[in-house]
Amino acid sequence: MMYQTFKLLLACYLALGFFNPNPNNKKQLDTTNTYSLTVELEGILVKKGTLYVAMYATEDSFFKEPFQRRKFSSTEFPEKFTYDNLPEGEYAITIYQDLNNNSKLDKFFSIPVEPYGISNNVRTFPSFYNSKIELKQNKSIKIKIKN
Repeated sequence: MMYQTFKLLLACYLALGFFNPNPNNKKQLDTTNTYSLTVELEGILVKKGTLYVAMYATEDSFFKEPFQRRKFSSTEFPEKFTYDNLPEGEYAITIYQDLNNNSKLDKFFSIPVEPYGISNNVRTFPSFYNSKIELKQNKSIKIKIKN
């Protein structure tokens, strides 16, 4: 009887995906080919505060859990920077300049009041779909910082 119960539980676990090798259904990145992505920044008017950069690799993680993060102090604001050894895939980048160093993008009625930028220089509400960059070779992009 105990053996049959164990088999039934095991079948249920397998059927429900409890032994899923890819938890949270996260997209697996193909690490066979890797490329570099250079990001050039335009429109930083004042070198003050901290510059936060987040790169996202999936729609599910967009604005939640970055694939990579970078942080630059006001003394080291770059005109451009490069991500190396990125697996082939789709990526979206968000940037904001934290002028008052409170570690968040300040907003007024959901409208940013601190400088920010998004890959593809999206003018509407950003989504992974409208800000993603397809990386199949070494690439260079420009992100305009909106002040």
